[in-house]
Amino acid sequence: MTNLLADLRYALRLLAHKPAFASLVVGTLALGLGATTAIFSVVNPILFEPMPYPHAERVMMVWERDLDGSAMNTSFATYADVARENRSFDAIAAVRDWRATITGRAEPERISGQRVSSTFFTVLGVAPALGHDFTAAEDVRNGARVVILSNGLWRRRFGGDSTIVGRQITLNGLPYTVVGIMPAGFENVLDPAAQLWAPLQYDASLPYACRTCRHLRAVARLRPGVREHQAAAELNAISRRLVREHPTEYARAGMLVVSLHDQITRGVRPALLAVLGAVTLLLLIACVNVTNLLLARAVQRRGEFSLRAALGATGGRLVRQLVTESLLLAAAGGALGVIVAWLGVRGLIAVSSPGLPRLDAIGVNGPVLAFALGITTFVGLVFGLVPAVHVARDDLHRGIQEGTRRT
Repeated sequence: MTNLLADLRYALRLLAHKPAFASLVVGTLALGLGATTAIFSVVNPILFEPMPYPHAERVMMVWERDLDGSAMNTSFATYADVARENRSFDAIAAVRDWRATITGRAEPERISGQRVSSTFFTVLGVAPALGHDFTAAEDVRNGARVVILSNGLWRRRFGGDSTIVGRQITLNGLPYTVVGIMPAGFENVLDPAAQLWAPLQYDASLPYACRTCRHLRAVARLRPGVREHQAAAELNAISRRLVREHPTEYARAGMLVVSLHDQITRGVRPALLAVLGAVTLLLLIACVNVTNLLLARAVQRRGEFSLRAALGATGGRLVRQLVTESLLLAAAGGALGVIVAWLGVRGLIAVSSPGLPRLDAIGVNGPVLAFALGITTFVGLVFGLVPAVHVARDDLHRGIQEGTRRT
């Protein structure tokens, strides 16, 4: 520790005497590390982290298969048959978009929401923080008009008043009883803009519940131990039976079971990976530039290293000094890079498409800071070892004789 502190003090003195060199190195690193960290903060929650639900790997999207083999929405009749007959899922739910105008003491407001079957939050594995989830008795035709609010809407529109549960609010001119408030951290990746939920309340007698009325999305939770391909095989068997019984309603047999994570990220994965690769290349260029600067600096200091070797410093001692200087530069560049990343993330969020999944999860948080620390340390070691090894292999005794002339 004594040697380390001495190396740090010496490195600080050297860099203070060469502010232009230090600023150039730190600025170059800050741009490379900042850009890489900013893009990682976007890519990580979307591509690498699991969906924000318990046992998220078991949450699936269920689709009917179109003529070209692509996924398409399902009908209520098909959903009801699958829900009744399948043995692969703990629960399956149907979802459709819903828009509601809320009126009351405050100004009227148009709010995005969803109509969902009573099993929707069970599939996601999330329960309301206040009140209760929808019940099967509420999810019937002409059932009670009830609604669950998002935590953000509850706090913004009703001031976080817990007594709102059990009271009525007016949606689209009709009274709805608030039965639950979702937790503050709840993310609805199926529709990030949704702020309230009401029961679907379909039955087979409704004209828009027919087999050709494919306007619903289905999401399901696999039973423990059941694999995605096993569920798909069972649903395909159900689909073939439905085609035999209703040949005019189905263009072809087949259903698709896709993990929620793959479904949400499929459209943005290639672009995000391409951008991540681009900023990684930018970081590599920055590291090469900084390594060249440090190599030039090491040549300039050849006489100093030769004199220190003549006074008894070993090659390992000189390497440690150079690596300490490199890590100090990397730490300064990494600290400035975090600020660059924070500004970059704010800009990326401002210009990103509303369809980008998990937009609320993007930020410079713990995992991102851990990534920045790790990559900063790695970069500092990499570009520090190159000039250090060069110095260790150099003929330091000849350097002390030529140092003055070569400088």
